[in-house]
Amino acid sequence: MSLECELKRYSAYFRGWCQAFGEIDSESETANGITWLLAEDQVGLILPDRLRRQVYRRVLGITSEISVLTVSDSYFQLGDTAIDIASNEVQDYLRTLLQRFSVTPALHLYLTYHLTYPSGTRFVTISTKSPLRIIYKEIAPMSIRIE
Repeated sequence: MSLECELKRYSAYFRGWCQAFGEIDSESETANGITWLLAEDQVGLILPDRLRRQVYRRVLGITSEISVLTVSDSYFQLGDTAIDIASNEVQDYLRTLLQRFSVTPALHLYLTYHLTYPSGTRFVTISTKSPLRIIYKEIAPMSIRIE
């Protein structure tokens, strides 16, 4: 049984602008170079260079097609791109965050940064809280399917 819900997406008004991710509770890295950041009410994803461009194009709406983001127990699937979920801790945290759909009307997807990471490092962030309206504009939503 799968559940499909709306994922609101946001793009910065100016290239490179984004808000801070916030306090990081836990960090986990996969064998293929993807780093997962867990914090209160949000999950961040630092992608290696080989994945960054194609994922950004899809999640930020640069391409004309809008994909469905599929979440299973071991990976995220975005079009033809699969992103491994690092550990049981990340899986449990994601499951908890995604189950809040019954409480939270929507999840929000946007880019963030953190001062402890090198300049220019951006995180794809899924959060229960919407981003700052002064930095981001809402773009077309996409679907998120939980399997």
